[in-house]
Amino acid sequence: MNQSMKTPNIERKPSSLRYYQEGPPKHIDLNTWKLSVTGHVKQELTLTYNDILELPQVEESRRMVCVCNWSLRRTWKGVRLATIIENAGVTNTDGYFLKQISIGTKEKGVYESTIPLADALLRNALLVHSVDGEPLPMEQGYPLRLYDFGLYGYKNVKGLSAIEITDKYELGEWERRAGYDKNGIIRPKKYWMVDLKSWGFAEEPGEITDF
Repeated sequence: MNQSMKTPNIERKPSSLRYYQEGPPKHIDLNTWKLSVTGHVKQELTLTYNDILELPQVEESRRMVCVCNWSLRRTWKGVRLATIIENAGVTNTDGYFLKQISIGTKEKGVYESTIPLADALLRNALLVHSVDGEPLPMEQGYPLRLYDFGLYGYKNVKGLSAIEITDKYELGEWERRAGYDKNGIIRPKKYWMVDLKSWGFAEEPGEITDF
């Protein structure tokens, strides 16, 4: 890990691996992995990992929030969702949603989550491939994870393999299994800021930017 980007107190972060599809893939071959973009698009896309890296890159320090009431600010690198949507020729986002589909496993199937497309674009959602100067570890969603930082982590699919632009707002894995909110928007409440080793109260719904 790039020491200049090392997140403070990262070793105190609760593990989320056991919540990742109850068993992530044991191995992902970047030579065969691809991201497909389909649905209500003018141009379907099939992007390799190298294709993702060749797109305009952004690196931002932003805070992710777990529905379990802990949060962590890290340095994320990837491609803006807006870039992908533009390349797919999507110009009208009203009434459309973004369905994420994971790589999955034969034993556990795939993980899906649907979010409003216009809202994700407004919040500058990213397709993240690296964190703190290194490729995403499996626990964080290797090789690619969509991150809308205004939503709890359960709405942001790890190990992404497909994006579908749809007109249906469907329940995702954790809405069905745990009864979580369909919109997944971060609520105003108190969260444990792992990197700061302190509690912080989010005054407004959506992305936490005050800490």
